Amino acid sequence: MELSKGKDGGSLSVSFCRRDGMMGTPRLICSTTTAAPIRKRCEGAMIYLFILLLAAAWFYQFLALVSLGRFFRPPSPALPPATGPGLTIFKPLKGLEPLSRECLASFLAQDYHPYQVLFGVKEADNSVVALLEELAPAYPGCEVQIVICPEDLGINPKISTLKQLLPRARYDLLVIADGDVKVGPDYLARVAAAFKEAGVGLVSCTYRAGRSRSLGAVLEALTIAADFIPSVATATTVEEIRFALGATMALTRQALDAIGGFAPLADFLADDYQLGFQVAGAGFTVKLLPYVVETNNPEMSLAAYLAHQLRWTRTYRVCRPGGYLAYGITHALVYSLAILAAAGFTPWAWGLVAATLIIRGVVANFSEYRCLRGELPWWAFFLLPVKDLCSFGLWLASFLGNRVTWGERTYRVTREGTLVPL
Repeated sequence: MELSKGKDGGSLSVSFCRRDGMMGTPRLICSTTTAAPIRKRCEGAMIYLFILLLAAAWFYQFLALVSLGRFFRPPSPALPPATGPGLTIFKPLKGLEPLSRECLASFLAQDYHPYQVLFGVKEADNSVVALLEELAPAYPGCEVQIVICPEDLGINPKISTLKQLLPRARYDLLVIADGDVKVGPDYLARVAAAFKEAGVGLVSCTYRAGRSRSLGAVLEALTIAADFIPSVATATTVEEIRFALGATMALTRQALDAIGGFAPLADFLADDYQLGFQVAGAGFTVKLLPYVVETNNPEMSLAAYLAHQLRWTRTYRVCRPGGYLAYGITHALVYSLAILAAAGFTPWAWGLVAATLIIRGVVANFSEYRCLRGELPWWAFFLLPVKDLCSFGLWLASFLGNRVTWGERTYRVTREGTLVPL
C-alpha cells in the first residue's frame, strides 16, 4: 500500500499493490482518491437536498397564503337572527386574571336570546367568584349561574368541570369557552347559524392573541399568526376537518351523547382535538368558522412560552403523527440557513435566506393583520426569525421524550394521547 498527497494538499491518494513472487514486480490492483472530490460531492448532495426541502417549504408557505385568503374571505353582510334555539355556555374558570372582567363580560352581552351561562369554579372562595357576583346583576338579559365543581373527575381539570356543569344545562346547543377568551356581541348568533346546516355536530372558531406585554406573549402571538392559523387554514383546503380549536367550541347535545358525553375525554391533554375527532367519528360534520375570537395571556414569560409550545408539539405528534412529520418540512428559514452554510456563504445563498425571510414576513403579516385583525406591534415581526428557529428546535425536542408540564405537574403522554401522572 502506498499513500501520496497531492501538490495542492487537498487530495489523498491511496494505492494498493501486490508483488508476483518474493522479488516480483509490484502490480497495481486498486487506486482511489478520497478527500477533496468526495467531500465536494457530499457537499453538493447536501446542498441539493436542502434546496429540495426549501422548495417544499416555500410551496407550503404559498399554499398557506392562498388558503388564508380563501378561508377568511369577507363574510356575507347579512346579520344572523338575534333569536333562535337556546344555548348553554360552559365557562370553566381557574381564577382571576388581568383581563377576566373584559373576557367574562363579553359572554354576558350577546345580541342573541335565549341563552344561559354556567360559570364553573372548583372552590367557593376562588378569587374570581367575587367578580362573577358583581357581573351577574349587570346583565339581566341572560341567565347566569355560578356552580361550585369540587370533584376531580379525571386528570383534565377542564373536562372535570364540564362533567359537573352538564346536568345544569337547560338547552341542547352547548358552547364551551375558556376563561381567557373574549368574543364579539354577535358570537352566539354566528355560532347558532352554523347549526342550520344539516348534519353539523360541532363548530369551533379561529382565534388571535390579545394584547401582548412580555416577550413570551409576543412569541406566542407570532406563533399563532405565523404558524398555527396558516396551518389550520391549509388543513381546510387539503382535508376534511376532524378536529376542533379549544378556545371556543359548540356542539349539539345529540353529538355529545353519541360519543358518551365528556367522560371519554377525561384523561386526554388535547381535549379539543379529541372532541372534534370523536364527533366526526360518530358521523357528524365538524365545521371551523372564520369568526375570530381573542385569547388573552399578556404576561406570559419566555419559559412559560417554551413549556407551552413543547407541550403542544408533543401532543400534536401523538394526535396527528403524519401531519406532524409534514410540519417538519415547513421550516423554511432553517433550510435556507443550512444552504447558506453548506454553500460557503455565497451571495446566491444569502439571496435565498433573504427571500425566505420576506415570504415568512408576508405570511405572518397577512395572517395577523388581514385575517385575524390582530394588534401585534410592527416591531414584533423582527422576532420572527427567532421564533422560527425556536419552533424548529421544539419540533426536534418533541421526539426526545413524552413528558409534558401542565400547571404544576408533570405527566407522560401515552401513544393514545392520554396523560399519566409522574
